Amino acid sequence: MTDPVVERYVSICRSLKKRFLRKPNITEARDNFYSFGKQLLGSGNKEYAVSCYLSASQCEEQLGNTVGETNALTKAASLFLQLEKDKQMLCISSNEHYLAAGIDCYNKAVNKLIASHKQDLALKLCVELGCLLVEMGHIPDAEPHFIRASSLLNPGNITFQIVVLKKLCYCKTYCKNYMGALETLDRLVYLINVATSMLEEKITSHLQDTLEYCELTTLLLLLIVDTPFLHLSALHKNLLQKYSTVPLDVLTSEPDVDRFINMVELTMAAKHKDYKTLTNLHNSCYSTLDSQQNELFRELISKVETTDLVLL
Repeated sequence: MTDPVVERYVSICRSLKKRFLRKPNITEARDNFYSFGKQLLGSGNKEYAVSCYLSASQCEEQLGNTVGETNALTKAASLFLQLEKDKQMLCISSNEHYLAAGIDCYNKAVNKLIASHKQDLALKLCVELGCLLVEMGHIPDAEPHFIRASSLLNPGNITFQIVVLKKLCYCKTYCKNYMGALETLDRLVYLINVATSMLEEKITSHLQDTLEYCELTTLLLLLIVDTPFLHLSALHKNLLQKYSTVPLDVLTSEPDVDRFINMVELTMAAKHKDYKTLTNLHNSCYSTLDSQQNELFRELISKVETTDLVLL
């Protein structure tokens, strides 16, 4: 006995063959695919619904409607990733077919938008896909999409630049591409400095928080990589020198004295391979750090501990 869902889908496809595929007929089929897809979603049938949205995107392409085509592709991509998530939640082994199909649909949509000179929309889709992949635990797969997003950034939108580059830095540190993460942080600091130099008002609290995030994350990465001082860039040399000692005027020159002293303690403890001090410092600062910084701190402590064991 034929599945009624399949029968309805096939009937819509057959309608395309009538009247020599004239545009009114394609429009009718597109509307039917959207309507049936929505109906299938309402009944929880994502697998058949995704086929409807893929078919709708093909109709939109025939009609020359780029926005409609990319919207349908994005909807299909979202459903593919939801199907992959469903498998994860049910602990069902997956060959990642849905994941690959979802990424492919997103990429097609992005390419269409770029070809139509809609870079802002393409950028948002790249970030959306990257964030979904991070959420699903596919962080290495997310990195290329944040890289692509960074290539589409509008220099005037500093807020979005911060979001994209912080996400990209997170992916690079997760994949232990520490030099790549440092380059990304340097780029972010440069963009913020350029943006603030063009503003008449003082730096906003959000931008200041981002600069502090960049500074601490960069310091942790430098201490982990432990590149010989002479081989460092001038920017990185200045950062390490800044937190190598506590100047006499620190109480009056630094707005956040506790943070400054913690940064100095971190730098000196790492330099002298002081496992105990690093561990205590991490415990006291844990709640003020984000997940990426806590992971880097643990990586630094582990490295120091390993060095201690080798020396023993």
